[in-house]
Amino acid sequence: MPLVAGCANNPFYHRYVMVGQVVQASEGRTVVCIGEPKGAEVGQVLDAYRVVFRTDVVEEGESDWAREWIGKVRIDGIIDEHFATVDVVEGKIMKNDIVELEYL
Repeated sequence: MPLVAGCANNPFYHRYVMVGQVVQASEGRTVVCIGEPKGAEVGQVLDAYRVVFRTDVVEEGESDWAREWIGKVRIDGIIDEHFATVDVVEGKIMKNDIVELEYL
């Protein structure tokens, strides 16, 4: 476990596993929490997901929640060690959506 926690602050983690959350989504300005500026880079594309409640669950033990892909954002500026502004490339992004580094 310490190995995994230690990885969260290294460049490999931010380049290949970075996950964040939309903290502001208003007309003309979308801000995400991304970790630290050394990990996020202007131009990176992040997939956006929304957590949705599933009504089609039929098997016991199956999760009632799912991540639904809703679009993409591109980092256009780093605000500080935790936040960045993004351009919405595709989809309708809302506050509390999850953003995750696009896997190539």
